[in-house]
Amino acid sequence: MINTAVSDEALAQAYLDARGDGYDVVMDYLWGRPSEILLRALVPRSFAFGRPTRVVQIGESAGAELALAGSSLRTSGVEIYGAAKGLDPGTMDEVFQQIVAWTRSGELTFDVEKVPLSEIETAWQRTDLRGRRLVVIP
Repeated sequence: MINTAVSDEALAQAYLDARGDGYDVVMDYLWGRPSEILLRALVPRSFAFGRPTRVVQIGESAGAELALAGSSLRTSGVEIYGAAKGLDPGTMDEVFQQIVAWTRSGELTFDVEKVPLSEIETAWQRTDLRGRRLVVIP
């Protein structure tokens, strides 16, 4: 996981430091500023084509839009897909049923933090979840 609550320069460097031999697939729930900086960071610094990276745009919790430089597509090897590419109602049902089966069997687990609705204001401001999902219960 990469902390995106840093300066643009620090975030770009964190992406570069974490990439190793490159990213195969990036599941992007953020979009906006963090994605914009990632796409800039993937542009090669020399005259070489980058390793192909598939960015799957799933959510936009950091923003609905971003500025995309042409070089981010020409030389970075980036391919941008929407999360629903190639899905139809039948496929969506199959995928959903598979997730339910994995969850019931224990193969797929979710790290959750349950919070009563009466504490929603405090829970909304928490920054200590570290990958856990916040679940508000009545």
